[in-house]
Amino acid sequence: MRSAGLDTIRPPLLSEFINLVFLPFQRGKWKSSTAGTSEHRITGHIVKDLGNVATTKFTPRSLQVYLQQKFEAGLSYSVVQHLRFHLKAIFRLAVAEGILTVNPTLSLYKPQGLEKPKGKAMTGAQVAIAVDVVEFREKVILGLAIFGGFRPGEILGLQRKHVSNGASVIGVQQRVYRGELDNPKTDASTRTAAVPPKTAALLRHWLEMAVPSDPEAFVFAGETGKPLWRDTLLADHIKPKLKPHGLDWVDFQVMRRTHATLSHEAGIDPKVQADQRGHGLGVAMDVYTKTTTEARAEAARQLEESVLVN
Repeated sequence: MRSAGLDTIRPPLLSEFINLVFLPFQRGKWKSSTAGTSEHRITGHIVKDLGNVATTKFTPRSLQVYLQQKFEAGLSYSVVQHLRFHLKAIFRLAVAEGILTVNPTLSLYKPQGLEKPKGKAMTGAQVAIAVDVVEFREKVILGLAIFGGFRPGEILGLQRKHVSNGASVIGVQQRVYRGELDNPKTDASTRTAAVPPKTAALLRHWLEMAVPSDPEAFVFAGETGKPLWRDTLLADHIKPKLKPHGLDWVDFQVMRRTHATLSHEAGIDPKVQADQRGHGLGVAMDVYTKTTTEARAEAARQLEESVLVN
């Protein structure tokens, strides 16, 4: 049985299936942030490159060659991996809808030579410099990101009502994405998170001097009262202050990774770290935490001495 809107005589082109079936289906479960980035990748690459080919003409080999070509064309690790993920989802739905009997994406693998870039994290000394050189508002934001582990959208989505009286606790109930309020990224992201004392003191002062008393007021707002935009905040207010100190590579992802790395180095329980940042334990250890060569050497030394006592 063919999906509504598709030709019942010939196999649909991949572009037809994506536009008439796949995207409408996915929009029902995608968050607005996911929809924007995912649809852009799918239409800008898969539909553009493969859209005029019938869905029945694809083979595992042809799709693997396509991914290899996208990598060799210079696309990033993230984009190529997302394209592989999207292809799997598209053809999985095509099978479920009865368009195909066999899914040609089941055996797709990461293209040869595609390696995940090593994420950077700041050292404690670099954090101290960064916090020292930015303006007061950005000191509060950096404190929440680096010491509190909050995502940028969570910080910019904060309203006064989400902050406890002493500013030591924040209820993460929403986030801002491209100027629009949205639900937190995952179920785990909706949480009550702690604010460390020095950052809480800065936050209290900011609330007193710059934020209206209205519980609905956004803590970090522009002149119109609407939340700041993340990219504008970085480009206009944070990076220019960090650049003279060689830290213009720092962005919010680096800050989040720094929170995980420094927490790990401080010996903080991994589960506590993960709960504070609002994600699973595996993500905390595999994605965000970076260990130094010195730390690994010390761990190896401790293990060796625990066994070879003489």
